[in-house]
Amino acid sequence: MPYLEDGETWSRDFNVSEEGMAENRPGHRKFGSYNLPTWAKHPLKHPFNGVVVGPKDFMYTAGDGFVNPLGWSIAHVAAKYGDVDILDMCSQEELSRPTSVGETPAHYCVMHATPWCLQKLVELGANTTAVDQAGNTPEDKIWKTKDLHATEQEWLFQAMKGELIEKNSVKAQEYRLVKNRCAGNDPVVTDRLDKDMLKLRKFWFGTGEYELPYQRPQEMANRPLDLPASKVARPQKKEPPLPVGLIFPGQGSQYVGMLKDVIERPAVSLMLKKAEAILGWDPKELCLNGPEEKLGETRYCQPIMFLAGLAALEVLREQNPAAVDRPQAVAGLSLGEYTAVVVAGVLSFEDGLRLVKLRGEAMQKAAEMSDQAMCSVAGLDRAKVDKLCEEARNADPSPDAECRVANFLFPSGFTCAGTRTAVDKLCKLATAAKALQARVIKTSGAFHTRLMSPAQ
Repeated sequence: MPYLEDGETWSRDFNVSEEGMAENRPGHRKFGSYNLPTWAKHPLKHPFNGVVVGPKDFMYTAGDGFVNPLGWSIAHVAAKYGDVDILDMCSQEELSRPTSVGETPAHYCVMHATPWCLQKLVELGANTTAVDQAGNTPEDKIWKTKDLHATEQEWLFQAMKGELIEKNSVKAQEYRLVKNRCAGNDPVVTDRLDKDMLKLRKFWFGTGEYELPYQRPQEMANRPLDLPASKVARPQKKEPPLPVGLIFPGQGSQYVGMLKDVIERPAVSLMLKKAEAILGWDPKELCLNGPEEKLGETRYCQPIMFLAGLAALEVLREQNPAAVDRPQAVAGLSLGEYTAVVVAGVLSFEDGLRLVKLRGEAMQKAAEMSDQAMCSVAGLDRAKVDKLCEEARNADPSPDAECRVANFLFPSGFTCAGTRTAVDKLCKLATAAKALQARVIKTSGAFHTRLMSPAQ
């Protein structure tokens, strides 16, 4: 006994009392006036129709301003309840969207034993091989879902390959209806349910040739499926990433004349014009003509190194476009992390540059509060460098004396930072300890130390 659109039940010999319906009483609204998506079902339970969606599930899946805590798409609802009509209305992005734990609609088809929906996902080109946070693909889930019977596993394996024939699809739907029946039904109820399989399949799953005795108003059928509409771009099938990592440098490698070999490239030239409008000063002039002291100031150096990393990327794009378009990972050292974030597409070029500009100006103010420096030390182990930093810090008479490891570069290679007196002392101590290298580098502040706290 399925429900009418307003939740009332019907049968062939039953006449609806229009006056008695709640929506026709004073103070009530017509059911069709509520802003519900087309697939929403009434939150009731009844042994004759098998509806098991409760009020909370109904609220979460109504798509009318509520958000499911797991991040379902409408396709997850379809997969859970076996409704192929809903799948037909889903976007490509919704068909493959992972939840907060990485489970796609294909995972839900397996977990809730709806192989006909899994077959539909395969036909619609959805992602059926995604790995969830536990490391399981939908196919792995077939073996690991404890409530699946052997026949259900067989149908799911067939659907995973797109080979679930119509006969087995019907069997799977009827199996699901019988499996989920209320325990202890009266034999009369069971007999009625067995005779109504065609009707129940149509009502539950949107399959079969049975015609329901009521029609959904066209106005409701035309409503958007997911409210509010998703703003996420549909995923495009791409080639797999190459074994390539893009790594971007931080401050310390700048020099007067940098970018001169690439500055006339169209992409670089356009980028520098945009940068000048955002920064309020000409990065091209500073790169080519300096002076070196100004180029070394972190307020200028950070945007310059950010632009230099992106300019180098344009050179690589001409030489090996696939490496730029399909890297396996991007990373950066210190400031280079911001370049990597932009290259990864997390931030736009404009937003990334604005952020770097703000960061550089804040760190410049912190650097001007005391005389600071950084140095590179190589050839000593970490314990030895930490000990030398402590000695150098104790030898500095200033009240805010600081000297510590700021960056781990490679085994036995470190960048240290602190007050200038302490850093100069560290270089002398490291040289005396037979370090392969101990020299001050071209930065204007003690980055990655507590001396940068005012910049936060």
